[in-house]
Amino acid sequence: MMDLPAGVLSRRALSFVRAHGQRKPSNRAQRFAEQWIKQGLDRALVQQAIDYERRWGDLYLPPSVLYNGGPKYLGPDLLVGRWSDGGYIEAGPARFSVSYDFLLGPDGAFGIGDIEFIPLYASVEGWIESLALENEVRSVANEIRKLRGPEVSSLDFSAMLPFPGIPGLSESWLMDDGQIVFVSRGISLISGHLDDVVAIVYSGIPDREASLGLWSS
Repeated sequence: MMDLPAGVLSRRALSFVRAHGQRKPSNRAQRFAEQWIKQGLDRALVQQAIDYERRWGDLYLPPSVLYNGGPKYLGPDLLVGRWSDGGYIEAGPARFSVSYDFLLGPDGAFGIGDIEFIPLYASVEGWIESLALENEVRSVANEIRKLRGPEVSSLDFSAMLPFPGIPGLSESWLMDDGQIVFVSRGISLISGHLDDVVAIVYSGIPDREASLGLWSS
């Protein structure tokens, strides 16, 4: 059975990781620790990378719908320069070429960084929870609509509640009686263009509470 941290994921996310994830330990951070320190990187930051590796390192998960699939796997690297100087570590290499890095902030937030760091979730667990919910909802929704830019403003967010258990920051999972909506502002906050705001609307989900447990954490 895959070795995973205890008590940090919902039942949904834990089932998702066990069913669709793979862990291939490389111990990269531990092997490179002394080399990073000799390069002048802070010992505390190196230790954070080692701790992250022990917790989630080398975990391969299915791709996200957005962010060109997200990280290929979760695992630390230290990007020498302004990111490491600011207390950031790489959260995992990009699955495909993108203009930003996937990072963990000094406070543990998971996000993307180009000119500046944009936190997507309060933790890497938030990213995993979001992937798990995305995987489940896409498998059961009878209708999926993708809105972009000005189209997103057609949605009435005032009538929606945050989906429980997913600590989103610039990403949001929302719900009302008829639909579940994922709103992504991360790329828009990097580009400065409102046209890059994306909303994915999932509707026509049969018996969602009783049979799918979509509201449980």
